[in-house]
Amino acid sequence: MKLSTVVVLVALSAARLASAQIVSPQIGGGVPVPTALAPSASAPDLATAAGDPKLFQPATPSLFRSMTHDVTGFFSSDTAKILGAFAIAGLAVRPLDNASVEDTSERLSKGFANVGNWGGSLYVQAGSGLATYVIGRAAGRPELASLGGDLIRAQALSQLFVQGTKFAVARQRPDASNSLSFPSGHSASAFATATVLQQHFGWKVGLPAYAFAGFVGASRMASSQHYFSDVVIGAGIGIAAGRTVTLHVGGERFSLGAAPTQGGAMVTFTRR
Repeated sequence: MKLSTVVVLVALSAARLASAQIVSPQIGGGVPVPTALAPSASAPDLATAAGDPKLFQPATPSLFRSMTHDVTGFFSSDTAKILGAFAIAGLAVRPLDNASVEDTSERLSKGFANVGNWGGSLYVQAGSGLATYVIGRAAGRPELASLGGDLIRAQALSQLFVQGTKFAVARQRPDASNSLSFPSGHSASAFATATVLQQHFGWKVGLPAYAFAGFVGASRMASSQHYFSDVVIGAGIGIAAGRTVTLHVGGERFSLGAAPTQGGAMVTFTRR
């Protein structure tokens, strides 16, 4: 099996992670839901109502407070299963690391690889989430603001662990430009976004998002920035981060498994 095919298969199998049902989104405990008061309400009544959390929820959800909860929420059995499965897959494909760089370099032109490098960058991924959040708040659309908040939180959470691992492991990149190869930050960002989109909108949006995330990973290998195992582990961190920040969206859980296959590895997600 060709390396480029394996990358896409990993991306598509990862998409099964988040086929959860959509429920009303929230950020940090709720979105603004003002309650209409009767025109005859007196000033004391208004003051009482303003202090009643059942009638008035916070107008500005604490995005940063949610991020602190995300860090502790990341250390869960669900995350351990995801990272464990991807760790097994990463070890399985490590013998193919050098071949993966050569294979993707031959199959992806520099122009296509640059599209993946740009699209998977933290500036684009986090910037898109921030823009979605700001537009949602300005337009008074809480569901859009919730999506943007989840995208921002997923990027922050994934990069926290990605960057820490990079400096701890200090693996040299394929082009020997520095020692920040493991894991792939671009892959983590792209898969984190794909997971959030899948959780909010289902397969119609999630499937192409995961496919693009796989393309980002292949682009990083084609550009000699990462090995195959870097991409696989980065994808696992991104999916775990996206899953952590969207637990309020879907209630379904998944069991994961990973096994080596001929020419690569297979990661499976089973809804239960």
